Amino acid sequence: MIYLLIFTLLISLYIVHQLFPAPIISYLVGLLAAASLTISFKKANGLYLKTGAMFLLIGLVLFFWSEQPLHTLFLHFHSMLGLLSLFFMLPFIHSLIHVGHFDTQLNKLLTLHTTSTNQLYRKSSFVTHVLGMFLNIATIPLLYTSLKPSLNALQEQVKQHLYTRNLLRSYALCLSWSPVEVLVSVTIDATKLKYYQIAPVTFCLMVLVLLTDWLLFSRQSKRLPHIIQPAEAYSNPHRIKRKTIQLAFMLLSFMTVVSLVDAWIGKGYLFAVVLTIIPFALLFSSIIKKRKQYVAVSIPHWKERTRQLSNYMCLFLSAGFFVDMLLVTNSLQPIQAFIVSISDHAIWVYGVIGLYFLITALCGFHPLVSLALLVSLMAPVIHELPALPIAIMLIIAGTSTVMFSPYNVSVSLLADLMKVNPYRITRWNIWFAGFYISMGIACATIITVIFYS
Repeated sequence: MIYLLIFTLLISLYIVHQLFPAPIISYLVGLLAAASLTISFKKANGLYLKTGAMFLLIGLVLFFWSEQPLHTLFLHFHSMLGLLSLFFMLPFIHSLIHVGHFDTQLNKLLTLHTTSTNQLYRKSSFVTHVLGMFLNIATIPLLYTSLKPSLNALQEQVKQHLYTRNLLRSYALCLSWSPVEVLVSVTIDATKLKYYQIAPVTFCLMVLVLLTDWLLFSRQSKRLPHIIQPAEAYSNPHRIKRKTIQLAFMLLSFMTVVSLVDAWIGKGYLFAVVLTIIPFALLFSSIIKKRKQYVAVSIPHWKERTRQLSNYMCLFLSAGFFVDMLLVTNSLQPIQAFIVSISDHAIWVYGVIGLYFLITALCGFHPLVSLALLVSLMAPVIHELPALPIAIMLIIAGTSTVMFSPYNVSVSLLADLMKVNPYRITRWNIWFAGFYISMGIACATIITVIFYS
């Protein structure tokens, strides 16, 4: 109960402070953040605990080195509260997907008139893509369970390879233009662009890379046996089509409302998403005539997920404090000087961004922590560089880590489901992640030459 209370107070007060800034509220938010971090260390585990402890320890050393007054310590925990607020709100969108039966109907697409491995691969790519934008990481176990019966005829290593490329690649690609993906929101705020300026480019790039993946698999699938998977008796093609259209309408409506709130409030795209989720979910549940059911499902689900936020609180509050102290003490000055020195050659910057995310992902950094640190490093020149190409590179390189980083939750979760070493998944997918980043560099370069030269 204490975790639910403290985390809820922290996020609620942060939202109030964003709308009505005041020094006393800022201190209260800092105190609650410190309290949240303290209790989170008791429940956090694995890489979240180790990385969070490392960030906090280095941050504290830098704080005392900076010789700032002790009471200002609590003012350095604010930078990551925006994305923690989004994690806090996401269960309300997840519940809407479940209550509307969008997930179950899309799952039925997998078995409807599917007779070949190639068909199954493309259908599951589509379903993973759509569900990934709303269910987030919960999509991985859901689709793994759905695919398992259809792949029993394949050898174990072939199945593992197929799960790896099919689920993780589609999931990573869908995040590149998802309106509720934190990487997208943070990038929008960092580059001062609008969602509608970035999404068409990342969407087109996603389609191109996805079609390439399908083409590569179609050639390999000729060696795989056909599957016999007749449509289930209770599958209703008309209902599946109706739910798919309804979900597309929901996505379009949500993006529109968030953009309007962003323009009205002027506090950044990420904060606009946070403010919009609950009112939108309540309104849409009323439109589909499931308001009471939605409230009954969403509140327990939100409570359960909020109690489980300790890992994220531990990692991101510590990382935010660490990044803030790096900036205060000018510890990043040599690296910033290097970025400034190459800023006249945009293509070099794009290559450095891609390489940076590859290296930090393999070193165990969460992509959001890597992004926050990189945005801080680029602060002196980020608004002098071509905004759209920079945004594309940050999003593409950041989301690419989802498909190969052995420390990322998506890779760890799938490795656990398949009972394999996460590094095996890294070996299978890192070359495709490199291809995806290369496509991002090529796209960013072309846009720079055409529009910014």
